[in-house]
Amino acid sequence: MKNNVELNIDLIIEEYSHYVFTIIYNLAGNKLSYQDIEEIIADTFYLFWKNQDNIKNIKSYLAVIAKNCTYNKLKQTKQYVEYNDQILNKQGYYQEDFNYMLLIEEKMQHLTDDEKEIFQLYYIEGYKIKEIAKIKKQKTNYMKVKLHRIRKKLRRKE
Repeated sequence: MKNNVELNIDLIIEEYSHYVFTIIYNLAGNKLSYQDIEEIIADTFYLFWKNQDNIKNIKSYLAVIAKNCTYNKLKQTKQYVEYNDQILNKQGYYQEDFNYMLLIEEKMQHLTDDEKEIFQLYYIEGYKIKEIAKIKKQKTNYMKVKLHRIRKKLRRKE
């Protein structure tokens, strides 16, 4: 978390578990069992805990992870839901399963700090390219190219 603030995961779970459940239920409806929903909630908070040093907005991060884990579970159970979010699927990085997300995290270690920040802002925190360009004091087209190169770097089989 920003400013190296230590988070109490129990308080985070207590405060946001209903929020995460609501996101999952709104996306999946009756297509998932109660056990599947519990598993998605657990995965969401595990990823939150694992990446807490990189999180700038708790609610946004939890929402993105809950969405991706839900779509993953629906895909595993052969349930179809249209994925209309921009998170990690727009250019082919739809999370195939929990391990795929861990693979992306591992591959991110090959990115520069600047590339990691751009990736974080776009895919995790949900900023638009124009907003990132403004934050980074760059042109929008440059940010598009930069994101393309980041995705290309992540696709490499190293």
